[in-house]
Amino acid sequence: MRGIIKFLQEVRTEFGNISWPKKDSLFQLTFVVISISLIISLILGGFDYLFTQSFNLLGQPTVVAQPTITAPPVNLAPTITVISPTTSIKK
Repeated sequence: MRGIIKFLQEVRTEFGNISWPKKDSLFQLTFVVISISLIISLILGGFDYLFTQSFNLLGQPTVVAQPTITAPPVNLAPTITVISPTTSIKK
């Protein structure tokens, strides 16, 4: 138990020796870190987009032109032919 208490006392002493940054310096350094993070993420995102598009283009099958076959038009309207008798019917 004494070891833990001694350790915590030394930690408290060391925390007193730390030179903490001033408020202005803290904001400036935070801005620098966020700016660099955004720039790097945009660069990496751009490379990712370029590589993805490149691999998509490489993976597409080539298109071979096939000859087109045209079918004759189909008439769907019924055709009715009226046949009139040429001879007279005798009773």
